[in-house]
Amino acid sequence: MQNYKKLLRVVCSLAAAALAAYCTIMLCRWVGYDLQERLGNTPSYAIVNDEYSQIIDIPEEGLTQKMPLQAGQPFYGVRLKFSTHGQLYKSGMTMVEVYNEAGQQVLFAAGNFLNIWDDTFTEFTCNDAYIPDHDETLTIRLYNEVAWDGPLGVWASEGEVDGMVLSLTDGEPLNATMAMQRVSDFTANWPALLAARLQKPLAAAVFAAVLLAMLKTPLFLLVPAVGLALGVGFTYVTPALVAPDEYTHLAAAYELASNWSGQPAADEDGNLLLRACDAAHFGTKTGEIGILAYKNEAIAESSEPGNPDELTTHSEIKAGQGSGSYLAQALGIRLARVQGKNFYTMLLYGRLANLISYLLLAALAVWLAPASLRGLFACVALLPMPLQLAASLSPDAAVLGLVFSFTALCLRLRGEQAVWWQKILLIVLGGLVAPGKAIYLPVVLLCLLIPAENLTYAKKPAVRFLGEEIPGGCCIHSATLVLAFCFWLAANLQAVAYAARDMNTTVLLAGGAAALVLLVLALAGYLKLRKHPRVFFWCKIAFAAVLVLGAVVGVRAVSHMGGGLDPDQLTMTYPNGDSIWTFSFGYICRNIPATVKLLLRTLPEQGTLWLQGLLGTTLGEPIVYRIDVSWLLGVGLLLAVLAAALPRQEGPALLGRRSKAGVAGICLCVVLAVLAAALNWTPINYQTLFGLQGRYLLPILPLVLLLVKSSKTLALRRDVSHAAALCTGTLTMLTLLQGFGLYAAWQPVS
Repeated sequence: MQNYKKLLRVVCSLAAAALAAYCTIMLCRWVGYDLQERLGNTPSYAIVNDEYSQIIDIPEEGLTQKMPLQAGQPFYGVRLKFSTHGQLYKSGMTMVEVYNEAGQQVLFAAGNFLNIWDDTFTEFTCNDAYIPDHDETLTIRLYNEVAWDGPLGVWASEGEVDGMVLSLTDGEPLNATMAMQRVSDFTANWPALLAARLQKPLAAAVFAAVLLAMLKTPLFLLVPAVGLALGVGFTYVTPALVAPDEYTHLAAAYELASNWSGQPAADEDGNLLLRACDAAHFGTKTGEIGILAYKNEAIAESSEPGNPDELTTHSEIKAGQGSGSYLAQALGIRLARVQGKNFYTMLLYGRLANLISYLLLAALAVWLAPASLRGLFACVALLPMPLQLAASLSPDAAVLGLVFSFTALCLRLRGEQAVWWQKILLIVLGGLVAPGKAIYLPVVLLCLLIPAENLTYAKKPAVRFLGEEIPGGCCIHSATLVLAFCFWLAANLQAVAYAARDMNTTVLLAGGAAALVLLVLALAGYLKLRKHPRVFFWCKIAFAAVLVLGAVVGVRAVSHMGGGLDPDQLTMTYPNGDSIWTFSFGYICRNIPATVKLLLRTLPEQGTLWLQGLLGTTLGEPIVYRIDVSWLLGVGLLLAVLAAALPRQEGPALLGRRSKAGVAGICLCVVLAVLAAALNWTPINYQTLFGLQGRYLLPILPLVLLLVKSSKTLALRRDVSHAAALCTGTLTMLTLLQGFGLYAAWQPVS
């Protein structure tokens, strides 16, 4: 009987997953149909002749028009301006044929009374472009296949324009040139075809999510399975070089791949060396979007030639673009170059390698997390924003995976004794998190939430330090913090020096040394006085007073440190009006009221956008393109994540009062670091912060949700981890699908 129930459960799960996948396919088809109706068979055109002042009726033998075409110019058809002499005809058929110089027919199209109107351009198109490899002259033949109710004419110039001869089909020139436009691009049925590409990955994602959730499969298996399918969808949806700062990340990963190849990555001037097939794409800082961009990218990916891995072309891109983690991206790019793939395939390989790297780290985080927190980490990992970053070349994906894994391990070790590999992993993850991005250094302090007893070696439970015995696990704490700080300092020293460029370096170093001495004295005092509660209490009061006094004196000192900007310097701007000066640490300290006002103005103006960026309902690079999906999807994602963060009624408290304060303090430190980093690139004449995006707060989202889960104000009767992960994956799929429609239909604001 028990086996029968298990079999029935599997069958029902498979049926539900198959039905969900079928509905997803139908939804993709609807999106394709809708886009085809709105965007399909739409031409883009270039003017060939815009001079016309007479109407020439199409004679029985027809007209022949010459039209030049340059090498490499795509020809999808021609637009001609007709005249029906003010009448609305009921019948008639006009044929248009176009031949190249070799006599091959490159276009055959017809027009009837349904699409030919008086004094209106009418296009005659084909789905596939004709692209000559040399300059040539096309021959356009225009004739009536079925007689019209009345005369049908075309507008033309009086006299030939640029040698474009208009003549009767029998060869008699008419000393005129038709009003013409070349159809330079054509959407044809590409909207439906491109939407159909999404059917397989999105249907696979929904099928896996429903099946694994209903079967209660471990979440560390659900996350990579569903995330891989959704991530592949994002590689299709996010156009080339449109992901956040992708052009910079491409240059950095390309340079690393070149170093691995053993070839010089840059020339004598420090510019990147490229393969010949990649050179044309490296001048693009932000890629194009729209249905034609999708179409041309898909065509180029399958037809554009590649090159062997030989760096023969000089570029204007400087080497040393990035200092983040580009190992996975460079591996994908290197593999594509070894195989001689073209640029777009190389970009796809790099994106997929980055996606796989992120999913492995995300699965590790879910596996390391305590059982009660696995649903929380799974939902955060499947949000649209981390998957979008992972499906690009962004190094933030690796940073997210590392921070998630480190956070999960710290929370797990709060409740169990660490084994040897967990101790090593804690130190390694802490060391890798710190240099990934400077603003996430405070996250390393999470290791202090682990009781020292849980990290102690059984053979040596205590060690002597400053004449006192302390738990051996404190060595693990110290190793993690010291290694992280050293790596952070090595990776970010230049950035910190730039941010403090207008401050007295000697005084800052002296202040840092004094803080270090104070920390050592506080540690020594703690070890010596912790066994004397009364004395220890008053020492804590004294230490807090010293900290407050030091903070006040420090703020006053830095606010008067260095010279401020004089009135002439304050008015210095770039041609676009931006000040040449940005908010440095010194300028912030000297202008605290102005900084506070800027932050207060920023919050109501950009707060909603930060939340969208945190969840991923704003796609691409919002500074360049604002692709915002429905706010309903954002509300759904927020509710799904909060459901995973709610505690169970019978579950134990995850954090005590002090631990909650510590976690809140770490989150606050990261927020302040994010604000400081954003100020560092904001011109001083701006009224709001520039370039601050919600995705910068994504690594601490599990910690914020942990504070929610540690509260018993609202609790659940049963575990909803799998249901929340299923909802998050489904809403991410819908975000992806709507984002594709918005990208495809995007039009520049005039």
